[in-house]
Amino acid sequence: MDLMRYFFDVLPVDIHSTVRDTWFNKLIDHYTSPKRQCHGLNDLYNCLKHYESSKEFLKNPNAVFLALLFRHFEYDPKDTNCSEVNINHFKKFADESKLCNDLCDEVISLLKVASINSTDEHKIEGCFGYDDTHYFLDIDMAVLGMSPTEYKNYINQVRKEYDFLDENSYKDLRLKILENFLQIPNIYATEFFRQKYELAARSNIQKEINVYKTI
Repeated sequence: MDLMRYFFDVLPVDIHSTVRDTWFNKLIDHYTSPKRQCHGLNDLYNCLKHYESSKEFLKNPNAVFLALLFRHFEYDPKDTNCSEVNINHFKKFADESKLCNDLCDEVISLLKVASINSTDEHKIEGCFGYDDTHYFLDIDMAVLGMSPTEYKNYINQVRKEYDFLDENSYKDLRLKILENFLQIPNIYATEFFRQKYELAARSNIQKEINVYKTI
C-alpha cells in the first residue's frame, strides 16, 4: 500500500506542501520509533489492508483512514492518556491542513470510541454493527484472528512493548485482557469481520491463555 498517496489523497487539494510533508514525516517518525515493537509501521500497514478489504462498507472512508493513522500516533503502554493526546494531535493536524469540520468531527468521534474499544454490538449475541465505528474497531482487532504464526509474532511483539513488567505481572495483566475478550459475546461487531475472524480469534486467545496457565 502506498501510504503517502493515500495520505495525500485525503487532504485538501490546496494544502501547502510544507504542511502536508511535515505531517507525513511526523507520522512515519512516530510509527518507526525504536520503542515501537507492536504498534509500529507494520501494524499500521496491516490495519490499512483490512481497511481496504472493508472499504466498500464504510460511509466515510476518509474519516476511518485518518482515525487509523492517529489511533496510535502516540503510543506508550504506561500512559493511559494516549487517546486524548492523539485526539489533540489530530486537531492540530486538522487545523493546519484546513480539513472540513464534518470530516474532523467524524475522525474525533472514532478516536474517542477507540478508548472504550467496545460497542453494544460487541456485547449482544447475534447483533451486528454497520456503522464506521464498528468497522474501525474491528479493523484494529483484526490481528487477533490472524494465522497462528502471525498471532505468535504479534504476542511476542506485545511482550516486548511491556518489557517494563516482570513475567508474573505481565502474565496477570495479559490473562485479564484475554479472558475479558472471551467473556463478551462478540469480539467483532460487524458481520464482515465476525465471519472472517471470530472463530480464529477465539482459538488464538484460548491457546495463549492455556500457555500462561501452565507457567
